[in-house]
Formats: sequence, structure tokens, C-alpha cells
Amino acid sequence: MTVKSFDRVRAIGFRTVAASALTAAAVLGGTAAAQATAPAKAATAAPATVKAPAAAVKYCKYKVTTQAGVNVRSGPGTNHSIVGTYAYGQTFWAKAASVNGWRYISSARYVTTQHTAQVTSTPCQYS
Repeated sequence: MTVKSFDRVRAIGFRTVAASALTAAAVLGGTAAAQATAPAKAATAAPATVKAPAAAVKYCKYKVTTQAGVNVRSGPGTNHSIVGTYAYGQTFWAKAASVNGWRYISSARYVTTQHTAQVTSTPCQYS
């Protein structure tokens, strides 16, 4: 096989070339042994691996709806320590999906969904 024909085989794909070779052999009256050797080489080619894209995370803007404000906690639950607070009406960005009534803000920062509401005038964003 010449370099030029090998480049063509690589560009078209081994399976397509093998099928073409089988067709040509059948038309020209080739032997069964010659026909059987082409697909065997094509079948041993390793399948290409495709990496799945990372899932985008949806973040939305929220505001505090209770006059007392809310505590920001180090984890999703009241058993976690308080690491900050948000006052009434204050806005913040957090993941749209909540887990057991707690919304993830950032590393070790969670707020309850009970006293917050999404700011619908601001579109959510994907990271």
C-alpha cells in the first residue's frame, strides 16, 4: 500500500475501505480467503473514546425574605456552625438546586430555603 493510499484509508476509515475491498473482490471474482482478511483487520481497530462534557451548574439570585435575616452556615443544617448572616432584603447568588431545604452558596456556605426567594428579574446563569 502506498503512502497516498494509506492516507486515503485513514481519512475514509478502515471499515469503509474494507467494505469497498469486499465489494471489489466479489465483483472481480476474488476468493473467500481474500475477502475474509480485510474485515479482520478493521475489526481490531480500537474504538475512539469521547469524553462527556461537564454538566453545567445553574446559579440563581436570591433575596432574604424574613425581617430577622438568615444565618449562613458551614454545612446544610442547623447543626453546622454559623459563618455569617444575610440581612432582610439582601441578595446573593446560590445554586438553583437545593438539598433538604438548604441552598449551596460557595465552599462551606449554605443558607436555608425557608426564608429566601428567587429574584426573578435577574436570569439564572450556568457555570
